[in-house]
Amino acid sequence: MSRSRPPAPLPDDLPDAVRVLLTELRELRSASGHDLRSLERRTHASRSSWSRWLGGETFLPRTAVTALAQVCGGDRPRLEALWDVADQARTSAAPETPPAPPDADAPDPAEPTTEEPPPEAAPEAAPPRKRVPRTVLIGAVAGCALACGAVGVLLGTTLRTNAQEAPGPSARHGASPAHATRAAVRTTYRHEVLARAKSWHPHAPGRVPYDQAGSYQGYRADGSGYASMALGLPAPGPNSAALLASYCDRVPPARLGPGDLVVNATGGPDAREVMIFERWTGASRAAYWAYQQRRGYGTDHLVRRAALIRDGRHVGCHPRNLRDDPVG
Repeated sequence: MSRSRPPAPLPDDLPDAVRVLLTELRELRSASGHDLRSLERRTHASRSSWSRWLGGETFLPRTAVTALAQVCGGDRPRLEALWDVADQARTSAAPETPPAPPDADAPDPAEPTTEEPPPEAAPEAAPPRKRVPRTVLIGAVAGCALACGAVGVLLGTTLRTNAQEAPGPSARHGASPAHATRAAVRTTYRHEVLARAKSWHPHAPGRVPYDQAGSYQGYRADGSGYASMALGLPAPGPNSAALLASYCDRVPPARLGPGDLVVNATGGPDAREVMIFERWTGASRAAYWAYQQRRGYGTDHLVRRAALIRDGRHVGCHPRNLRDDPVG
């Protein structure tokens, strides 16, 4: 494996969910030691395709995420779940444009093209194409219609079994992270968020223990579940990637206020975290008070350094359902 140069910064106009996905994939590739030439040898995609995908120039297919996870030893279910969230955010953010008129000089769709096939983890010889009888084709269409419900259940199950933040036993039939974005979310105020955060008894004997696989009051007993409870989001709460992509807008550190969040949705299970911002410790804004469901401890009220928000991983964000407290 050859030594690769540091990757170029991602474009500024990427949706947050896409940025989270690409950041995770780029870090996985770098940590594994595989460069673009190595990926080209181990998948069906070229170096130029991997460069465009990982550079954010074009959106990568789901099969590319699967192939990269297999080649580089990544968490495939989690990365595929991140891709589902990113694809949904990308689709909802794309402006609707009318279809272009047909081009008289355009090639016949039936003719073969030079477009590269989706990448796979290992090369596999394609079987010869056979003409499908018309009766078989009609039967296949009918079968697909009957199978739609099963496919939907399978997708929901995949998203719910995220390696880091799977819902507990009481939330097995709750909304998946992607489906949670369609649930109604009521408006809440800053003082209400902090009051709900205190209801889990942070930094006290009655605090809620941290448990990625457990739940409390219907919410996951991890960082994003705690933040979802405080914000009044649908139980069991979206995971950290969906929370950042579908429920929040990025804000610079100077604009953080009570009830806003500081989120790190990248890295491994021991790196991802969500904090509920309370207030700065002083005028210099060198540190801040936050509520957090902390690993190995539980619900905590602690001071975190402001430099954390500028490390390229942690993001300050304003929940879209959060409003300033009424005056008077």
